[in-house]
Order: sequence, then structure tokens, then C-alpha cells
Amino acid sequence: MPASNPKLDELLIVSQLAPSHLNEIAKELDLVAIALAALTQLDRAALRQVATDLELDALVSGWLENWPSNRDTHRSHVDVQLLRALVIILHHLAKEHHSLLRRNISYWQKTNQYHQLPLQSPSLADYIGNFITMYQMRFGTDRRESFEALTETALNLLINLLFYSSPNGHQRLWNALLQRAERSARGEASPTDNPTT
Repeated sequence: MPASNPKLDELLIVSQLAPSHLNEIAKELDLVAIALAALTQLDRAALRQVATDLELDALVSGWLENWPSNRDTHRSHVDVQLLRALVIILHHLAKEHHSLLRRNISYWQKTNQYHQLPLQSPSLADYIGNFITMYQMRFGTDRRESFEALTETALNLLINLLFYSSPNGHQRLWNALLQRAERSARGEASPTDNPTT
């Protein structure tokens, strides 16, 4: 049965995306999904239930089969419908966990205020540890990102997720991903690896 979530039609495509750009967007959505799962302890079964509730399970079933491991086996199956479905699912989850996101950002702000490391907050330490573990499951341990770089990515994603937890956050996330793909197509470097830029 085809997906019938009306929000799919709200995510517009202004130009054709090359396969390399689809894969880049998929990677960014992987990062958002990892951050959400690291913060909320969501597993594959919980993600599948959300997809089913949103009537998007048919579009994301292959992605879910490879979540969170088997890092590259899903890349040949990336298409726009999958990416749009993931945006809607991740927005739904961010909105559902809005209070948790705000609370952890508050912890981060307090560590900065008192010149402490984020790892000195138990909640942030758990989140960062979970994020790094899931990141390595998804992308492998042969990547050269340092602990500090992954920690920065994890913390920046909290801000991103709060931004995308607004009522129209699915459109904000989708537009940010498209803008990044367009910059990449023009050969422009992005200021950061986070999907809000």
C-alpha cells in the first residue's frame, strides 16, 4: 500500500538531485537519526512503529533493515521518497522529544557557564557516549574523526534537532538538506558538517 502521509507533498523538490547528492543527504539524515536514538534510546523496533503510525513504513523498510549497522548496504536504494519519509519521521520524533532536547541543551549551557566539560553532565555524557558508539556502528571505525570532533557534532545536532522540533520543522530540515546539496553541486565548501547550514 503506498504511503499516504500528507506531509510528503509539503517537501518540495526544486531541481533534480544527482545520486551523489541523494547519498550525501542520506548521510546527514543518518546523523540526525543517530543523535535522536542516542538521546532517546530508540531502537529499530521503536522507529519501525513510528514509521507505521505515520504510514511511511513501506518507504523506509529497507533503511530500517540496515539500522543502525551495515553502514553502506542501503546506499544503492536511496531515492527522494525515502529521504522525504525519513525527514517526516525524524521531525515527528524531534517534536515528540522537544522537552528532552531543551533539557539537555540547558545542561550544555550550564557546563559552558561554569567552564566545565559537557562530559561532566551525566545526561550529556550518556548521550555523547551513545552517539559515538552508534556513529561507529553506522559509518565504521576506520574514519578519522577524533573524539573531540564527534563530541562537537553530537552537541551541535542537539541544537539542530531543537530547531527542527518546531511545527514546520520538517520543511526546515528538508530545505536545509537541499541547500547543502545545491552548495555541494556548485563546489562550495560548507562551513560545518551539520545539516542546518
